[in-house]
Amino acid sequence: MGVAGSGKSTVGRDLARTLDARFLEADEFHLRASIEKMSSGIALNDDDRWPWLIGLRRAMVAEQRVVVACSALKRSYRDILRGAGHVRFVFLDVDRSEIEQRIAARTRHFMGPTMIDSQFAALERPSAEETDIAAVGAGSSGKHITSTIAEVLSALRPGIATVALLADSGRHRTISTEELGVHIDSVVESYIVPQLSSAKRVLLVPPDHTRLYSRAGEITGLLFQRLIAIECEVAVLPAIGTHSEMTADDARLLFGDAVPYDRIQHHRWRDRVVRLGEISEAEIRALTNDNFAESIPVETGEVLVDQWDVVVSIGQVVPHEVIGMANFTKNIVIGLGGAPTIHRTHFLGAVSDMETLMGRVDSPVRHVVDAAFDRFLADRVNVIWILTVMEDTGDGVVQRGLFVGRGRTNESGGAAYRAASTLAAQCNIDLVAKPFMRVACWLDPHEFRSTWLGNKAIYRTRMAIADGGELIVLAPGVARFGEDLAIDALIRRHGYRGTPSTLAALVENPELAANLGAAAHLIHGSSEGRFTITYCTDPDTGGLTQSEVEGVGFAWRPLADELVALGLDATTGPNATTGPNGAAGPRTDAAGKPFDFIANPALGLWATAERFDR
Repeated sequence: MGVAGSGKSTVGRDLARTLDARFLEADEFHLRASIEKMSSGIALNDDDRWPWLIGLRRAMVAEQRVVVACSALKRSYRDILRGAGHVRFVFLDVDRSEIEQRIAARTRHFMGPTMIDSQFAALERPSAEETDIAAVGAGSSGKHITSTIAEVLSALRPGIATVALLADSGRHRTISTEELGVHIDSVVESYIVPQLSSAKRVLLVPPDHTRLYSRAGEITGLLFQRLIAIECEVAVLPAIGTHSEMTADDARLLFGDAVPYDRIQHHRWRDRVVRLGEISEAEIRALTNDNFAESIPVETGEVLVDQWDVVVSIGQVVPHEVIGMANFTKNIVIGLGGAPTIHRTHFLGAVSDMETLMGRVDSPVRHVVDAAFDRFLADRVNVIWILTVMEDTGDGVVQRGLFVGRGRTNESGGAAYRAASTLAAQCNIDLVAKPFMRVACWLDPHEFRSTWLGNKAIYRTRMAIADGGELIVLAPGVARFGEDLAIDALIRRHGYRGTPSTLAALVENPELAANLGAAAHLIHGSSEGRFTITYCTDPDTGGLTQSEVEGVGFAWRPLADELVALGLDATTGPNATTGPNGAAGPRTDAAGKPFDFIANPALGLWATAERFDR
């Protein structure tokens, strides 16, 4: 890496031969429009560079061993390339006067002498924190520095040194209520109070009650009580995304009595938003290999940008069907996003193949969400991230990790997310020895009242289900399809009938095309004909009826009858709301036939090693 004329290509080719690696020249990945722009003496801006860097990163990922020549002038550019994994950088450091001489001697290259100013203006020299970068003086580029670089590389460790502000975690750690309280005291004293102005305004952004077992409600309550005790103005804005607004009962379920309902604000994702920018069509094309060709607007709730001293985002890191690993910037960008932001990111996840991104730290949607925060929100809101990792055990749900960070993805906030994701992969991904032929998932009625949410039973188990197998969804609280009336109507109209059917409906139905998130949901909720999905509801208590369930393409059986057939009793056990008899694992039904039971599909991801590793 280095400015134009520093010798990247010459040294890189020689190093690739020395290391027996593939060589990639970053200049070959520029869009035609960018080359024409530079050839005219016009410097590229960041919007020109994002798709270029993404295209280069995709090429890097495809190689086992590769040497790349790329300017990588800014920290944000290097962070994109770091997403390829196991990346080390060599900065070829050359004086400006020598660069001017070299560029003047060049012929037939789009980077002319007039571009030198822009190169040095953009250059952010590597910081001490970037421990994956070595600087090498390259005043006289050539083979003689290749051996020096090879020696330097052996001492470099891929990845950067940024660490979380607070990390309490362990594969078998259980964080108690008392310990959690001590940690929250520390967050308030060390990271919130020093940021307060005379106004002392703090916004807490937890998930809603559909993350009942994230411990985010308890953390929000602790923060709220401690902050009002020091006379802060505190508001709570749940990151509901497209979910229904929380009722007073929902709030009490999540926060107990710690947060008064009148202090809870409601995100209006369709009409009370502010547009901040967009991720360009060119960047989305580069991310998806042209499978999706629309820009993604970045809109956020008006309340979020209302001059808060501190915004505290609270949530759980867990495998997710759209973004790979939930939370961190998703809680803000999507949870408090506007309709086009939510719809198009969800559709991006659908066209990117959910089975290749679930449980992954990096994904196309994660890139978009992180980029949206870093580019458009990080300078407007002072965010502290509090992230939990939970595990469903035979003795109930326990907290394995608590991570705290601040700011952008290349700061301690990103470090907290990456550390939490590593732990979540250990705690929440279950690689099954053999595919499930029959699996039943219990949906807690307090959390799951729609198939929009309840289909986590499908998303999180699909990679573990055998071809020709059956998924049984035990759904005592599911009474509708969508979380709002418009999306509910679209699900009823088009059903869960697979990708080809949904894509055809997008062409024919403008309303579905205007709600791409709904289209993505229809794709995610289909087994694509590989296994059957049976929803078991209770129409007598307001649940979806047989005709409603079958009308969207699922099979149906009465919940009460299915519980008897499976030998389950949802009214007994240590915690009936967690699942029948409070336990998960292999079972035998009333007829003596085997099945697998999952008590809380939202807390994990189940897959065969073959399907997950692909």
